[in-house]
Amino acid sequence: MKRITTVICMALLWILTVQAQIQELNVSKRFNWGIRLGVNAPLVDIRHLTLNGNKVDESDSESRLGLSGSFIGRYNFKKHYIQLEVGMHQFHTRLYNPDYGLRKINTSAYAIDVPILYGYNITKHGPYLMNLFAGPRVSYIFNETSGVSTTGRSLRNLIYDNSPNSFSFYLIGGLSTTIGHLYIDFRYAYCVGNSKDLSFKVDLDETQTSQVKLSRAVNELSISIGYLW
Repeated sequence: MKRITTVICMALLWILTVQAQIQELNVSKRFNWGIRLGVNAPLVDIRHLTLNGNKVDESDSESRLGLSGSFIGRYNFKKHYIQLEVGMHQFHTRLYNPDYGLRKINTSAYAIDVPILYGYNITKHGPYLMNLFAGPRVSYIFNETSGVSTTGRSLRNLIYDNSPNSFSFYLIGGLSTTIGHLYIDFRYAYCVGNSKDLSFKVDLDETQTSQVKLSRAVNELSISIGYLW
């Protein structure tokens, strides 16, 4: 986390030092292209958790910062644009409910993202632009690994009943600014739903194996820095 924060601070400092040499981004042409890199803070929403078919009371969760990045294609028309992105992100989360023997479930996942965003230029002054944007995003989780620890047992790999790979569907809203060709955005992604829930077995003690089903959404708050041509 310290390393990520240092990189972001250095990037922002670099942006401030080159402002005097800024060349205006040409938004009157039909297409702009770009890249963006950033960090995201996952916000875990446990929507349904059952243990052997019985609903479990609300569990606690926490998360760590993850990385994200994408390629940008923007189609401009007057003060509006449609922005298509293709990229990926990672997230790290933790779920625990000691009352039911689930001390800790650590999860790391990687996903491919395809957002389609509508944007509006709310202000333009020289090389400075500010935009509002919103739209849907489809994410495909292609690699998810988890470790679980239960009462009396140390952390070990979690084995899912079926592949945890799944699609997630999001609604995105945010604010972006362009300083010349440099691009900064803040966005929030709300998970509308997933294509399937997670199912796995876990040994809560030496004599009992329990079936766990988990419906989980991972919302995201992110900041990114990029470059547009």
